Amino acid sequence: MSFLARIHQEASARRLRYLVIGGLAVNFYGYSRDTSDLDFFISQNERAEWMNLLTQFGYKDFNDGGNFIQYQTPDKNAWPVDLMLVQEKTFTAILEACVEADIFDVKTKVPSLEHLIALKLHALKNTRMQRFLKDYLDVEYLIRINRLDVTSKAIRELFEKYGTPDLYEKVSRSLAEG
Repeated sequence: MSFLARIHQEASARRLRYLVIGGLAVNFYGYSRDTSDLDFFISQNERAEWMNLLTQFGYKDFNDGGNFIQYQTPDKNAWPVDLMLVQEKTFTAILEACVEADIFDVKTKVPSLEHLIALKLHALKNTRMQRFLKDYLDVEYLIRINRLDVTSKAIRELFEKYGTPDLYEKVSRSLAEG
């Protein structure tokens, strides 16, 4: 049984909610890129329960930024885990619009494409430089591969609300150049 299957099974038994985000969600929407960790989107209300669950699997948190927690693997064959924590209201809204996904033979959930792009834009707006290119390419290729109209009102509003005008211009130029 894969680690994701074990986490899914145990989270379900404990009634812990989550969405898969990060590289695995990006891959689900058609942009194939390498990923070396599991990223979960959770409610802040379930923080303690998730920390307990991961501790029981042998994980140790090494970077707790409050809204983002990174975990070290218990052994070299396990995947690192990152938790992104948001307010319950935000989590519920994104969960209600989520999409069913089959990832590593696990029936799980990912954010809608628009919510995933919004999460990536938020990360770009607040990112450290070493992550910028990965998140930028995720946004560009998610729009390109899924044939979203970058000039549409909905996409412009995503950039206005979660990104920056500069990011919008860069992505628009890049997509126009083909």
